[in-house]
Amino acid sequence: MKVAVLSRVAYPLHRVGGFERHVGAMVRHLVRKGIDVTLYTSPPDHTSTAARDLGDARIQFVPYRIFPWPRRSGFVIADRSTNYLAWSLRAARRMLPEPFDIVQAEGAAGFGYAALRRGGGAPLVVHPVGMEEFKATGLKWAGYFPLRAGARYAAQRAERVIVPDRVMMEEVRRYLSIDSNRTVVLPTPIDLEEVDRPPSPEARQAVFQRLDLESSQTVLLSVGRLESNKGFSVLVEALAQVKEKLPAGWIWVLVGRGPAEARLRRQVQRVGLTDHARLAGSVSDQELAALYDRCDLFVHPTLYEGSSLVTLEAMAHAKPVVATIVGGIPDKVEEGKNGFLVPPGDPQALAMALVRALSLGARLAALGKEGRLRVESDFSWGARIENLLDVYRELIDARRGRA
Repeated sequence: MKVAVLSRVAYPLHRVGGFERHVGAMVRHLVRKGIDVTLYTSPPDHTSTAARDLGDARIQFVPYRIFPWPRRSGFVIADRSTNYLAWSLRAARRMLPEPFDIVQAEGAAGFGYAALRRGGGAPLVVHPVGMEEFKATGLKWAGYFPLRAGARYAAQRAERVIVPDRVMMEEVRRYLSIDSNRTVVLPTPIDLEEVDRPPSPEARQAVFQRLDLESSQTVLLSVGRLESNKGFSVLVEALAQVKEKLPAGWIWVLVGRGPAEARLRRQVQRVGLTDHARLAGSVSDQELAALYDRCDLFVHPTLYEGSSLVTLEAMAHAKPVVATIVGGIPDKVEEGKNGFLVPPGDPQALAMALVRALSLGARLAALGKEGRLRVESDFSWGARIENLLDVYRELIDARRGRA
């Protein structure tokens, strides 16, 4: 079976992120199953410190051009809405001469293939990711118009659309205007082999020293791009409300960069959390693994979300989670069993959940263990790769039947 994977980014070729990790793990696991995979992606990010490769997959680098604008939020949106679709057209032109059995596109990367295939070609499988372009508001919503149109166009012309979580079925159908008979629910899995690979002692020591973390401190961890939709400003407000009620010497570590970074730093200083907050910026994959291992509680205050791979990563590291009731998170976090759920954008509810979680003391670790068991049974690549291959085989058999 020959499979083309269209994705603008993939780990370890590009920066470490939940989506990038998902694509890289999918390619590796398909290759392990004997699938002939060609990944079409943008040129590699040479600042990546990742050490793992993509097995025997062939890689085709397709140039991704950006406008020479300041990398502020509004310009980033305009760039993504236009150049992303242009990149997908270039990738499709590069791919079309090849005789593939299946084409899988991540996000709106399938727009070009859907537009150029002219009704023929290999079956198209589209995997929507965060669908941020459909959930933004105000000027951001307007700026995402081209990307929304491209994502909807690709999905409507795909033979299958993968719904990444059961609770997202209705919004996938609504946003993409597709019928349920072309959708299949395949929870987005995580690579436990990668999670279980221990970070080096050097990486662990380096990141702990840089962030001034002591062994006795209670550590809260958040990971994500620093944008308004991730809700980190809500978390800062919540922490400010209960800073005296949390264990003495508690520390909140925030990993990530983005256009909201300067604003968050000012907010932290304004509400008096300077001694408790550590904005770590970008970290290596080994340093991130060390922080997952070190933290006592993972906090994800996002205002809207897709499948939420960072939540799965925390659960895979056996960490309890406090998160918002958005996107695919309720499919993963069960109230009182492996974490706590709160409404998005509600600092008071978030503050109460933090106090409740940390008041459990030693019992908090039991919630983390339940989260790990949930990942092993429902969200690991070992449990899901055959389900994905079943989708491919069904589409290939249907195409042969029509021939």
